[in-house]
Amino acid sequence: MFRKLYNSIRLFALRRKEPYCTFYNMLGFLPNNIALFQQACRHRSVSRRNQERGDNERLEFLGDAVLSTIVSDILYNTYKSKEEGFLSKTRSKIVQRETLNQVAKEIGLDRIIETSIHSQSHNNYTFGNALEAIIGAIYIDQGFERCRYIVEEAIIKKYIDIEKLARQEVNFKSRLIEWCQHHRLSYNFEIDNASNDDHNNIIFHSQVSIAGRVMGEGSGYTKKEAQQNAAHEAVRYIKRHKGLLEELQELQLSYTTSPATTPPVL
Repeated sequence: MFRKLYNSIRLFALRRKEPYCTFYNMLGFLPNNIALFQQACRHRSVSRRNQERGDNERLEFLGDAVLSTIVSDILYNTYKSKEEGFLSKTRSKIVQRETLNQVAKEIGLDRIIETSIHSQSHNNYTFGNALEAIIGAIYIDQGFERCRYIVEEAIIKKYIDIEKLARQEVNFKSRLIEWCQHHRLSYNFEIDNASNDDHNNIIFHSQVSIAGRVMGEGSGYTKKEAQQNAAHEAVRYIKRHKGLLEELQELQLSYTTSPATTPPVL
């Protein structure tokens, strides 16, 4: 209550209220050093034109470390009986670029970013990077304890469902490889070709085969994304078809004994 009253008095006394109001509405507090937050919203593609203004890359570096620490602390105290592996995987799901990019859009950060990068590019994580820079600015401006409170209350609790993310499977490639290794099946991922989308971004196409049989295909704006999508399709196919394991084991036997065939390396 006191903090809200204090912020109201401060806001009333400010000459240029607009930038302060923007961050107050977004994150629930008034910055002390507004220039720091404006820099956090400035991509290097814009700052190159005016070197004195600076960009958000150093703040992004700091914010990345601060966010990782905050998320680690939250998970450690929330899941008291979980092992290190679960905590690490859940943290990586929260701090991954896709998650941060979506959160940045939801809080409206995409509307105030200064950038000349095409915002519709699929693999453009400018907004998520700016969110990390904002967290770095909060840390400098408010100190760690206040930063932790703001990040947890204004960002994580409002826009990230930790329970849902903890249950969400994201690394389908590793899951498929483990399944193949468990059943002694050979597997192979291939990037067969690449194309361009409407914005001239490169799209990679991948396929995964098990025992010489193509099981999934996928596309993505990185080779890793294409392979993950191919693996995801393969995992779904395996789930839907009972008796497939026996078929693949028979294929594996003939695949590895055929003199004309060289099996992929596990």
